[in-house]
Amino acid sequence: MATGKIITLITGGNQGVGFETAKNVLLSSVSYHILIGSRDPKKGQEAVATLQQSYPIKGTASWVQIDVTDDTSVDAAAQDILSTYGRLDILVNNAGIVSKEPSPRDALRAILAVNVVGAISVTEAFLPLLRASKSPRLIFVSSSLGSVIHAADPNSIYYPVEATEYRASKAALNMLMVRYWKLLKEDGFKVFGADPGHVATNLNQNPDTMRSRGAEEPEDGGERVAQVVKGERDNDVGRVCGVYGVSPW
Repeated sequence: MATGKIITLITGGNQGVGFETAKNVLLSSVSYHILIGSRDPKKGQEAVATLQQSYPIKGTASWVQIDVTDDTSVDAAAQDILSTYGRLDILVNNAGIVSKEPSPRDALRAILAVNVVGAISVTEAFLPLLRASKSPRLIFVSSSLGSVIHAADPNSIYYPVEATEYRASKAALNMLMVRYWKLLKEDGFKVFGADPGHVATNLNQNPDTMRSRGAEEPEDGGERVAQVVKGERDNDVGRVCGVYGVSPW
């Protein structure tokens, strides 16, 4: 089924921006096989069925169980993909959360466990599979909210936004991305941050509430991440790519 295709794993791909990224890529080309990474097997199966039955996709899709906070799950997913495909061409570290914990320390612990530790856990587990690719691509789904320059600029639209713990996680993720770019570029890797923008998902509140505050649709965010997946932002390798161009640090 996936012979000769670009094998692409999207963590947290069963909903939101991850799902829309998969859909955009699959609608665009026969070249891709997308692995929908999902913590819940049922939701992964449902996402693949929706892609196959509800959209005229050109590429192919399947799902893999992966909980980015569980090393056993991450390692098992890597072994499964190695056994099935022998390599991974593109890894999209998309899984992320916000926390409703009232205590900042508890919220930060929960968010970092998924958004940062989860991303590095998955990346390290899959590096051997990416090294087996002829054109490895490593993508971290970030946010303009992670920009320290934006956070410190009273004239920035991101200056008044709260979400301190989430913002800190994305700033940390940006540092991870830059370090991996530095470490891997001589090995032929392309490493990016991808900013989907302010989109109406169920990440932290009711999507309709977010729309009332100017949020765009998940498919808009998915398109921006998909541009990085498909190589349309390769001039900006090593940076965080968004609809505005490149995010300042």
